[in-house]
Amino acid sequence: MKRISLMLVVLTLLLAPSLGSANPNGVGSGTFDAQCGGACHGDADMNRSSTASVVVNAPSVAYEGLLTSVSVTVSDIETTSTGLLGFFLLSDLSGAGDTPADAGWTILSNSEGGSENYVEAVIASGQTEHTVHWTLRAPSVGTATLHASIHHGSEDGSEAPFFGASASPATIDVREVPEDLPRLASDFEPPVRRDIGEATTITLTTEHVDQVAVEWKVSGGEVNTATVSTSGDNAWEFALPASLQPVQLEWRAHLEGEGPDQTTPWFQLQSEEPSWSVDETSAYVQSMAMLFVFIAAFLTLQRQSTATAKNFDAFDSDGREEVA
Repeated sequence: MKRISLMLVVLTLLLAPSLGSANPNGVGSGTFDAQCGGACHGDADMNRSSTASVVVNAPSVAYEGLLTSVSVTVSDIETTSTGLLGFFLLSDLSGAGDTPADAGWTILSNSEGGSENYVEAVIASGQTEHTVHWTLRAPSVGTATLHASIHHGSEDGSEAPFFGASASPATIDVREVPEDLPRLASDFEPPVRRDIGEATTITLTTEHVDQVAVEWKVSGGEVNTATVSTSGDNAWEFALPASLQPVQLEWRAHLEGEGPDQTTPWFQLQSEEPSWSVDETSAYVQSMAMLFVFIAAFLTLQRQSTATAKNFDAFDSDGREEVA
């Protein structure tokens, strides 16, 4: 019975997730509701108010199914022991079912190199302001709102959870697309990641577009012009140069046609070292397999030890076999 209890305890420890009160090293990018204030940084009821200011900036008008850019700026940042600051882009602040996707938005990219509504940024000591940009596909016609919130730890490293939210949402009037509006095709999705050393060729698919010009830049750097060529009906092709180190490159397209000229949002393309991933299910299965191997080895050794002890007890102290 004791062996079974021991085995169950060890198995539980192997399979149980980390149950700490907070994650001072962050949780990484992901799709999270505002309630992650509890899931990411301890019990949500223990959250304290951040003194930082959170502002959502978005255009007042967007077109259904087309791309638009939204940014969240945090100022008066409280420097934390790790420097980590978590940014959430949200459709409301209810705490559940409040991601942009829940309101019909589709996130294509963000300025931190992903396509999630939650990102983490490392804030340098003394830095008081930081902005994160998102590129989204607009939802159905109507009035849409976007909120933002932040989460961070304490300056003394006590892992105390702090929460802040935008005082007012950004309100966007989503309209029907004018028939002759030059635009990207509804199914176009820009790449968001690539490996270091790889040049990237992008094919733009468009509607009602007669001419395309493309600009690109390294984030915060000088703007350059890319050479654009036609690649079939309503398709245009251009190349972005390779990066020799992890860096974020941004690009946008100017579209001309019969309707009013349009400029796309800045799209972000993150260059990264080639990565490898771990299948968590396989890791758990391997851990369980190793556990059972160790248990089997332990039980085998214990049986051998018991058998040896019984054989030894069968002889008296003079080495003669005892006779009953």
